[in-house]
Amino acid sequence: MKRRKPLISTLVLFTKPAILKAKRNLFFFLLIAASAYAQSTFDYYTYKNTSLDVVTNPASIVMGESFVANRNSISSFIENPANLSGQSKTGLFYNIRFHDWAEHANKFQFTSAGAILNASFATIGIAYNQFTSGPIPMNLALADYNTEESNQTLSVSFSAPLAENLTLGLSVKAFGHSRTSSIGSATGLDSKSAFLLDIGALYSIGLSDKETKFAYNLNLGAVFQNVGTDYKEKDDIFGNDYRFVRLPRYFKFGFAFNSQVRNASGSNDIEATLTGQYKWLTNPQSEEVSNVDYWGGGAEFTIKEIFVARAGFFQTPEYWLIYERAKPLFRYGFGVKIPLQKIGINLPFVILADYSFIPINDVSLSTMNGQADSKKLLRAIGISLQFGSSLF
Repeated sequence: MKRRKPLISTLVLFTKPAILKAKRNLFFFLLIAASAYAQSTFDYYTYKNTSLDVVTNPASIVMGESFVANRNSISSFIENPANLSGQSKTGLFYNIRFHDWAEHANKFQFTSAGAILNASFATIGIAYNQFTSGPIPMNLALADYNTEESNQTLSVSFSAPLAENLTLGLSVKAFGHSRTSSIGSATGLDSKSAFLLDIGALYSIGLSDKETKFAYNLNLGAVFQNVGTDYKEKDDIFGNDYRFVRLPRYFKFGFAFNSQVRNASGSNDIEATLTGQYKWLTNPQSEEVSNVDYWGGGAEFTIKEIFVARAGFFQTPEYWLIYERAKPLFRYGFGVKIPLQKIGINLPFVILADYSFIPINDVSLSTMNGQADSKKLLRAIGISLQFGSSLF
């Protein structure tokens, strides 16, 4: 059977010459867009850029998606389960990463929600990540209707100390893909979920100087991600047979260096965190063998334990329409931490809110009415609630 050229290479990872030839009707665009997120690239590419591997944490996004060794963020256990520790605060989080890079994709978004439970018997992290396309209008000979593409990843993470400064972590994950229709008809998709593991480690070195009120901490982290079964699905867009879909497996390692300047009361006047990470796609398909190296890094500054400013870069080897390949992509954002006790509420809770900006290429596409649309910034937002102590 002749190999089919994958649709994902013609849309989400558009090359610039390809987009100049792609100004056709909106229905064709939306059909390809749905298939790009819904379908594997079979023989050429792994099924990347889904809820399985897209980072939604706004702080991590800004800092180069480089939290493999940064356990200061409540949802960083998604990037490395070893980021959980006995010091992890019990809490809840919700993040949204908008992927509305053009009018045709104005409902595309990635979300994550989860919790950390720091009990006396274990530290457990739970996360649910999802991509949704939003309603996509379809026009057939007999009816107009909407379909919606989505993929989901559910993970449960655990960690335990192996030595005084060394923590090991494990995540158990399930990944699936679904399609719904506004008229309740058959969607032409049947899938078998994949079950995967993340195995991570974190080594921490802490230093402090009580006389000068300085404190330092260096974390070194590494993780193997998505070890397990390949995903299997049948999609009528691509044929009538079940096919195994290769999911991306990554090895990541990096560092997080944190420094604090404390005042006489013991709280931090200024806190700075630097992070860096290398990510390697370990199972590339035929068209990806030279496009496997991802880099990222960033800096975060916190003033009076309340105001946070961040900046960083991310470098991808992939050919994207909205990003430059193999070039550092600048990102920036801010956050705020609100300890309820500091605003007169006698509860040991801290509310954290983060907002991130993701600059992209200025892209213009033709719509059905002939107008051009473009976007220069994507956004990500997150909110979390942390408790000051263990619940049990």
